[in-house]
Amino acid sequence: MFEIKFKVFSNAEIEANNLNGEYGYFYFSIDEDSYGVIISEEINDFSVSIYDWFFSFLSGLKILEDRNYVLINDIESFKIWIEIQRKDDCIYISKASGEKVDGGGLVRTEKILAIEYPYWKNKKIVWSNFRKEIINKATQYLLEISKLNSPGNINILEFKKLIEELS
Repeated sequence: MFEIKFKVFSNAEIEANNLNGEYGYFYFSIDEDSYGVIISEEINDFSVSIYDWFFSFLSGLKILEDRNYVLINDIESFKIWIEIQRKDDCIYISKASGEKVDGGGLVRTEKILAIEYPYWKNKKIVWSNFRKEIINKATQYLLEISKLNSPGNINILEFKKLIEELS
């Protein structure tokens, strides 16, 4: 089973053109393995860009409609990648380790050299369940950040467009 959880931190002092609710906790689990942190108290040292994680997963979904491989870069770690491979109606997810690539961005479609799997590898998920969980939780996140920001916020409009393209 694949599940995503998140907790948005609201920052009332954020500038108007920035995204309130970008940061907080982001966590996903696949059976007994997981990645990320989610706890009841808000501790900024453990917060990550929820926006980047969802944007990466949504972008990965879009890529996986036509291709069979994508890497999501955990930009807040030194060597962690989430590797996703699609084979027919199944997704295989691995928490991998490898050197970061200059200009690699949040999502890549090419494998990196010397990738290793010291954590977990090839966790199997049905494609439709994977897709549904990402779109549903991204939509929940969009609703939360929409309440915290102005309707014309460029980040929200971009995020909404990506969800609509996948729906």
